Amino acid sequence: MEKLIMAYEEKFSRYGIYVISTPLILMTLIDTLNALGRKLYMPFPCCLEAVESFLVISVYLGVSIVAAEGGHVNVTITTQKLPQSVQYFLDAFANFLGTLVFGFWGVGAWREALKAWSIMEMRIGVYRFPLWPFRFIFALGVTMLTFQLAINVIKFVHKALGHSDYASRKMEKPEVILQQI
Repeated sequence: MEKLIMAYEEKFSRYGIYVISTPLILMTLIDTLNALGRKLYMPFPCCLEAVESFLVISVYLGVSIVAAEGGHVNVTITTQKLPQSVQYFLDAFANFLGTLVFGFWGVGAWREALKAWSIMEMRIGVYRFPLWPFRFIFALGVTMLTFQLAINVIKFVHKALGHSDYASRKMEKPEVILQQI
């Protein structure tokens, strides 16, 4: 299990940043073209729809990277004086609650994505802009966050039991570990 988690997080941290930064670059280009186009009385078509849709990719695929790196807000006023193992247990419990909440949300997101796909949901404006692919990306992002929170539960329980954190060790070759599994 540890090898699988390490290999997943290594691949995810290596390629995930490209997946969430590419839409940010595209949003910047589209908005720049739209601003220039408005000055020339020829705005970029479907700018608002494209930027909203790319924002879904950046945000909802990005939250799982934030969860993997532990880059969230912690309020430790009441827990900082507790023993380290209790703090890890509370972190595991918080991630478990997050897994339940986002898992429930993910099920609903997949239902909405399938419904949007069945009717080929579009936003109608000057041009028809497809929304259904971005509903799937939203559902995928929430599912990935749920998966990452479940991994965090395993890691914090492991640490609460007094073991070292296996996820902090650097791996030389994740491909070798994936082949062994």
